[in-house]
Amino acid sequence: MRTADIFLAFLSHFLASVVIATSDSLSSSQCSSLGYASNNLMCSSCNDLQQFKLGDLESSCRQCCVHDENDQNEPEGKAKYHRAVLQVDRPSRFPSFSVEYVRGADPILNLYNDSDEQIESMGIEKWDTDTLTAFLEENLAH
Repeated sequence: MRTADIFLAFLSHFLASVVIATSDSLSSSQCSSLGYASNNLMCSSCNDLQQFKLGDLESSCRQCCVHDENDQNEPEGKAKYHRAVLQVDRPSRFPSFSVEYVRGADPILNLYNDSDEQIESMGIEKWDTDTLTAFLEENLAH
């Protein structure tokens, strides 16, 4: 390889590293490559790294975490909302479908029989709206 090619490869790698290091947050694939499960990592847990002499990891931890109420380093001035509403275009389409919040949980679809006993549970993290709608139309009793 020529010197110019080596220099160009080094320069592009260096610039990519600078962009990653200076960004506020990393993508989930970047976080996964660093060993973080970003959708389950609460920012308050990044505070504990110092006591285990892992303070060097705090910066990358903060770039991959989800803010929670126990996080002492949450930015000031961040808006706090009194209420949130999930809007859907046809709520009467699936009257037996409901949304339940479980802190730190990945999106899971729990399926129940007519006796209200849970019979199946499936992860739907990568499902889009059309996939979920098609599944409910096919498998949910109306």
